[in-house]
Amino acid sequence: MRKFILKILLFAALLSFVLLLADRHLPYYWGNEGLVSKMNKVIADEYRYDTYFVGSSRMYRHIQPSLFDSLNNGKTRSFNLSYSGTKPPETYHFLKHFIEECSDDTKYIFLELNMITDLAEVNRNSLRAKYCLDFPTYKTAFMACMQNKRYGIAWNYTISYLSSIWKMGMLESIWKFNGKTNYPQALGPYGDGYYGLDEEKVDAGTTDSTFIKRLDNFFKDTTVLTKRYEATIKEYKRNKSFLPAAPANVAKIKSLIRQAELKGIQLILLRQPRNPGLLSLYNAIPDTHKIDMCDPMKYHEFYLAKYSFDVGHFNGEGAEMFTRALVDEFQQFSNKNK
Repeated sequence: MRKFILKILLFAALLSFVLLLADRHLPYYWGNEGLVSKMNKVIADEYRYDTYFVGSSRMYRHIQPSLFDSLNNGKTRSFNLSYSGTKPPETYHFLKHFIEECSDDTKYIFLELNMITDLAEVNRNSLRAKYCLDFPTYKTAFMACMQNKRYGIAWNYTISYLSSIWKMGMLESIWKFNGKTNYPQALGPYGDGYYGLDEEKVDAGTTDSTFIKRLDNFFKDTTVLTKRYEATIKEYKRNKSFLPAAPANVAKIKSLIRQAELKGIQLILLRQPRNPGLLSLYNAIPDTHKIDMCDPMKYHEFYLAKYSFDVGHFNGEGAEMFTRALVDEFQQFSNKNK
């Protein structure tokens, strides 16, 4: 019996070791096909950019690198490294490794400010939820959720982390990964990582029901955008959010700021409009590392339906307006922090 138990333990130890090494040969962004496409481009270009934008669709669909660089008179060479659904803790995992390997030419990284994503039970076994969860990333997510009393979300991250250790539902994806991607659209029509929703709708064709429904649903009742505007106004008048800034989230952001500084990079936390609930987190970030594009009293036009594709995103005209405003803020920010 003792020999049998010993064999079981040895097998378990060997299996754990094999599983631990199973994805070590893969790039740190391998589970996000949009990032695979974008990083393939950045690597092929030998990291020749000096400015990057990292975040979710609010960055991917809103910031136009070609316009950004033009308005900066060619003083920046930027690339949009954002992709749909890419939020903390995934962005923290990505940035930690990206800062380590990006070129010495890198001067600025804009990171979308966000709380730890609400990981739903239905998504906790998805590849996107698991591939990025090493222990430090999991710990940040778990602690931040616990500190904000989001206990169910903390539990879902725990399930995802345990699944990632044992590579549950991941082995086929690991085996099949070849560094290529089926998401060339992540680069956008100009190859700079920006892809406007208007442009994608045209490319998808008039029969694509996904875009038709999004537009129809929004313009049937644009008061949903008005409600976000009013919620954001209320937040600014109180000067705090309905949830406090989780210390674990703040600590992780400050750790990334320090890591970037050691490499001569300025990490700038960017607060996007139409996304209330983040003012307390924004206030906890040092002034020399943040830009606020959410203030509804300063940027009332960001909350108008005519610049919208849906409640959370700009249309092409809105994205151009936002990029121009970001350049103005960035230039003021740079002059102030020289």
